[in-house]
Amino acid sequence: MDQNFTIRLVTESNFHSQLCIDSLWEEIQTRYEFQAPNPMVFSDFLPPNGKFFIAQENESNEAMGSAAYSKFNDAKCELDAVYVFPKFRKMKVATSLLVAIEKQAGLDGFTSMVLRAGSPQPEALVLYKNFGFKEIPAFGKWVSDPTAICFEKKII
Repeated sequence: MDQNFTIRLVTESNFHSQLCIDSLWEEIQTRYEFQAPNPMVFSDFLPPNGKFFIAQENESNEAMGSAAYSKFNDAKCELDAVYVFPKFRKMKVATSLLVAIEKQAGLDGFTSMVLRAGSPQPEALVLYKNFGFKEIPAFGKWVSDPTAICFEKKII
């Protein structure tokens, strides 16, 4: 079956990238039952700090989802901004975004990728485990977050 979408690197903030970030934050607030200003800033995912990918439907160019990473340290990057709009879920968009992100992270010299998720995100937990991420102790800013479930994947 041919994929009806394209994964592309986004190098400057645009309507689609901001829509993905804002929609993700809205869903996080709903799932975790809190309200706060969105701490995600697109520029955090630009070189040399990171990379931002978007999935776009081929026919309409509609944004389907996103994934990004930022540098955690010289060896690790932190996966973030993984989001797929509800109408595009169950179409392998998230898996395709993770494949692209992992490949780019390896090309950029990272040897592993870490991330934070939580029990209010059961689909994400399954996705990450199925993609080869292994649960690790909370790290960095997530150490004091009781909802954090953290993962790491070695990049080959």
